[in-house]
Amino acid sequence: MARKWGQHFLRHPAVAERILETAGVETGTLVWEIGPGAGILTAALRKQGARVLAVEIDPKLAAALRERFRGDVDFQLIEGDVLALSLEVLDEWDAGPWKVVANLPYNISTPLFFRMLAERRRWQSLTLMMQWEVAERLCAGPNDGKAYGVLALAAELGFERTLAFKVPPEAFHPPPKVESGVVHLVPVESGLSREEEQHLLNWIRCLFQQRRKTLFRNLRRCCPAWVQQAGEALRAQVQMRRPEDLTYAEWRTLFAWFCKDMESTTSPEAEC
Repeated sequence: MARKWGQHFLRHPAVAERILETAGVETGTLVWEIGPGAGILTAALRKQGARVLAVEIDPKLAAALRERFRGDVDFQLIEGDVLALSLEVLDEWDAGPWKVVANLPYNISTPLFFRMLAERRRWQSLTLMMQWEVAERLCAGPNDGKAYGVLALAAELGFERTLAFKVPPEAFHPPPKVESGVVHLVPVESGLSREEEQHLLNWIRCLFQQRRKTLFRNLRRCCPAWVQQAGEALRAQVQMRRPEDLTYAEWRTLFAWFCKDMESTTSPEAEC
């Protein structure tokens, strides 16, 4: 195994079957598999009748996968880095819709999620196995302490989220030091443009940088012109709450207020 890619290969077929059940894979389902590794999940997908386009970065594993699935017209492999891959390759094979099913290398889970978020109109669903801590953070809410933050809010912005099940270290080779989890994500519309979504997330990220301080104090640091303009009405709205206390809906309301006030004086991007 090339440890630089954070690979832990699934070795329990029962876990692969449960992932397929969670994803709702049927005969003819188009699946984009990221990091197939030794191919146990790939084999389960093909047995179920899915058409699989896989991306594998490890040259040795890619060669073994080509040999294993030689002659299978419903399996195609791309060798390369999924984070650098143009998603137009999906359209070249089939217009979709696609389901993403993957046992993700731990070290790309978060950056890959944000790419999937931006491109979510391509996906029917995403069923992803990742480090349990990251899975918890994706599905967290305001009552979940430190797990709740920018990642959870980004996930709620773009998806219906389900923390499906936990997977123990012994299900992998080599076994990781931590547990893994499977999340199931179904894309939803936010009502914002892609640019507005990015601005919202950047704004939230700024205000979470000092998450244990009050939101009003963080607003004074990140958005001083707005705090001066909104004054006591803003203080009364947020009171002594911290960033981690607000629901996604409350963040959206606050952001809409911020944008409305700022658009008459300067661009919101310039303010925060």
